[in-house]
Amino acid sequence: MSSSDKPQRMLAASALGAELSRRTVFKLVGAGAAAAALASCTPAGTSTGGSSGGKTVVRMWSWYVGQKDEFPKVIKAFEAKHPSIKIDNRIFGTPDQYLPALQAAISGGDVPEIFAPHTRALTYGKQGVSADLIKELGSSFLKDFFPATNQEYTLGGKQYAVGYMAQTFGLFYNPDLLAAAGVNGEPETWDDLIAAAAKINATGKATLAFSANPTVSAGDFFLPLITQVSDDPTYFLKLDQLESGFSWDSDVVVKALQLNDKIVKAKVFQPRTTGTSGVQAEQLFYTGGAAMFFSGSWTPQSLVQDAPPEFGKKYKVMKTPAISSGARHWTADQAGAGWSVAAGSKAKDAALEFLKFMYSAEQYSPMMNGSNSMPSTASAAAMIESPIIKLMTSWLPDGCPHIPFGAGSAAGLEPLGKIFDQTESPEKVAKEMQAAVLNARG
Repeated sequence: MSSSDKPQRMLAASALGAELSRRTVFKLVGAGAAAAALASCTPAGTSTGGSSGGKTVVRMWSWYVGQKDEFPKVIKAFEAKHPSIKIDNRIFGTPDQYLPALQAAISGGDVPEIFAPHTRALTYGKQGVSADLIKELGSSFLKDFFPATNQEYTLGGKQYAVGYMAQTFGLFYNPDLLAAAGVNGEPETWDDLIAAAAKINATGKATLAFSANPTVSAGDFFLPLITQVSDDPTYFLKLDQLESGFSWDSDVVVKALQLNDKIVKAKVFQPRTTGTSGVQAEQLFYTGGAAMFFSGSWTPQSLVQDAPPEFGKKYKVMKTPAISSGARHWTADQAGAGWSVAAGSKAKDAALEFLKFMYSAEQYSPMMNGSNSMPSTASAAAMIESPIIKLMTSWLPDGCPHIPFGAGSAAGLEPLGKIFDQTESPEKVAKEMQAAVLNARG
């Protein structure tokens, strides 16, 4: 590597790490499933905990690099009030580095006291690895969290994690490029966006920068279409668990795939979306190659780090288009980031004490504002400083589930690439999705 291109490569690596830390990490679900056998052999809820110099040690593991500058402030304040407790915070950088370490710790029976549960939150709960936070923290503590972030971690009346960063999705856009293409206002429906795409593409710009790489990450875009078609935000939850009467080749899923197919055929996205990483799609947007960018509420944090400062003052964000005029603008929500507590750790009480401290008004809101993140609690949301994050938080009432926690569900998203590559019909893709889910379930 030459000295001239080293900064560029370092920047790209930094951006990639930031993206992986915030985005729903679908591509690792397969690896998680492969390691499930190890996790399932772990004695339920075991963890050694630890002490150092007479202090109770609480290990906290995650890949949340977006808050790497905020954690030390909270930890310092907590340790000052609790001198007998030491918080050992470890951030692994990317999920690729984090997930194997977590699974090894779980299989070895030495679970970190506080950990990011990834997409296996419910599985770890059922295995006895994660504590029931309804029992440990009480409903009065949990009621401040947005319902969607509680719902995703709840099974059988028990809640195995709390949301850390909530999220909604939208279309970030460059108003100058829309004006240059003659697009007035924000498209309300998908048909409006398709009409706008014809004008934008005619100027030589891509309309909507988008990443379907890894393919299953395209679920961020596709799965809310299921809610738009059904107008039922509980539909995907039932599909995710393959409840009776729900399947991935149902009429609802086929109609959602047909809508996705229509959007692709209209060239709303840039070419080769399945070969475009999230970092590349974002760069296409802020370098002026695309008028819009489909992404989540972590994007302002990323743009502050990576885009030119003048671009940060220019871009705006609009709601995800609705299926028809006047319909709800259903958008993916939930929390891709969350925290679980080891059920069997000797330091569990200290871990719960720190968790409560971290979510206190004096700590949590400044942490979220300091990292341009969307909080998971209503009280912190009321204190958001970023106009963009505040706007996107207001869309939470139109939020719908989109994280595949159910056994095999992530595998069902792999065939989506054939819609984006235009190599298979929606009807055939739906059948392949159902077969993939059943196969992954065994």
